[in-house]
Amino acid sequence: MPFVSLRWRGAVPWALGALATAALAQATHDHPPAAPAAPPAPASVPSTHPDAAADAAAAWRAANEAVGAFPRGHADIVRWERAHLPPSAPDASSTPATATASQWTLDDIRRLALRQRADLLIPPGLGVVERLQREQAAAEAVLQAQAAWIEAIAARAQRRLREEGHHAAESGAELAARMQRVGNFSAERALREATVAHATAAALEQARLAERQALVRLWQTVGGAAAPEAVSDHLPRALPALPPLPGDEARPTLAAQQRAHHPQWPAVQAEAERARAALPPGAWEALQRAVDAAVARGAPLAPRLDPTQPRWPHGWEAALHAQQAFERLQRQLDGDLTLALAAARHAAQQAQLQRTVRLPAAQRLEEETLLRYNGMLVGTWELLAAARERLAAQEATVAAERDAWLAWLDLQTVLAGLPYRGRTASATPDAPDTAAKGH
Repeated sequence: MPFVSLRWRGAVPWALGALATAALAQATHDHPPAAPAAPPAPASVPSTHPDAAADAAAAWRAANEAVGAFPRGHADIVRWERAHLPPSAPDASSTPATATASQWTLDDIRRLALRQRADLLIPPGLGVVERLQREQAAAEAVLQAQAAWIEAIAARAQRRLREEGHHAAESGAELAARMQRVGNFSAERALREATVAHATAAALEQARLAERQALVRLWQTVGGAAAPEAVSDHLPRALPALPPLPGDEARPTLAAQQRAHHPQWPAVQAEAERARAALPPGAWEALQRAVDAAVARGAPLAPRLDPTQPRWPHGWEAALHAQQAFERLQRQLDGDLTLALAAARHAAQQAQLQRTVRLPAAQRLEEETLLRYNGMLVGTWELLAAARERLAAQEATVAAERDAWLAWLDLQTVLAGLPYRGRTASATPDAPDTAAKGH
C-alpha cells in the first residue's frame, strides 16, 4: 500500500490518482523490477476494446512496472511525493491579466452600489419625509448589493470545493475501473464508484451555474467591471470575518436607531400624541370601555356600537385611530427587530459551531484515516470516504458562514427602518456515499 504523508491530506484526491497504479500493482502480488525510475503518470480509464484479454495483460504489466519504480517501497514514494508536489490549479473564473486586481470590500460594494443610484441623491432643502424615504431606499440598495457580494464569494468557494470532490470521485472511479480490468474488482463495485463520479460531476455543474448566476447578479447591481467574468477577479477568496452582534443591553439603542430611520414613525407618533392630548379628561378611558363593549356585542362578527348611545365626537374617533396606528407600527418595528436579532444570533452560532466543532472533527477523521491507511489498516476507499466527508464539512461551513452574513445584513435592513423579510437557511450538504469498500 503506498504511503501518503499527513501534510498531503488536502491533496488526497490528487495523491490517490497518482498512486492508483501503484495500489493496483500491490493487488497483483507480482515481483518488483530492480531498476528505479520516475513513477509513470496515472493512466486514464481504459476504454472498451474488442481484445479484452490483451487490455488486461497490458494493464497488468503497467501495474508491475509502476510498483517497480519504487524499489525501496514507502521511502521512494515519499521522496517522489516531495519532488512532485502538484501546483495549485488556477482559478477558472479569473484570467492571468487580471489576477492582481484589487479585491472589493464591504465598503467598496456600498460605494459602487450608490454610484448606480443617482435617483437617490438628496438635494438641499428636501423635506424630512422625502429625505428619510431616500435614505431608506439607499440603505436597501446597499444591503442588496452587499448580499449579492456575499452570495458570489460563497458560490465561488463552493464551486472550488465541488471541483476537489469531483477530482476525488474521478480518482476512485479510475482506480476501480483499473482494478476491474485486471480482475481484482467486480463490475458492480466499479459501477458504484462510477456512479459517485457521475453524481459529483452533476453537482459540480450545478455549482458552476450557481457561481455564474451570482456573478451576474452582482455585476448587474454594482457594475464595476466590463463583464460578469471580470467581477470574479475582485472577490476575496473566502468570506470575511463576521462583525460582532450586539447584546441584549444594546436593545434600546437599536430600537431608537430603527425608529429614527423609519419615514413614517415621527409623523405617526406625533399624530397619536396630539390627538390624545386633545381629548377631555376621562375621554380616553371611556373610549376603551366603549370599544370593549362593542367587541363583546358584535362577537363573533365585527364590533358593534350601542345604538342607544350618541355617536362619538369626531375628535374621539380620530384619537382612537391615531393611537391604534401608532401601536401597530410600534409592534411591527419591535417584532421585526426581535426576529432579526434572533435570526442573526442563531445563524452566527451555527456558523461558529460548524467552523469550530464539525469541520475540525471531519479534518481529524481524515487525518486518522490517513494514518490508518499508511499503516495498511484501511484501504483506498476508506481514505476516499474520509476525504468526501471533509469536503462536505467544508461546504457546509461555507454555507453556514454565508447564512450568518445574510442574517447580519437582514439585521442591518431592519435597523435602517425597513421591514424584516427573513431568509430560509440553506440545507447542510450530506457527505456522498462511500460506494465500494475494502482494500
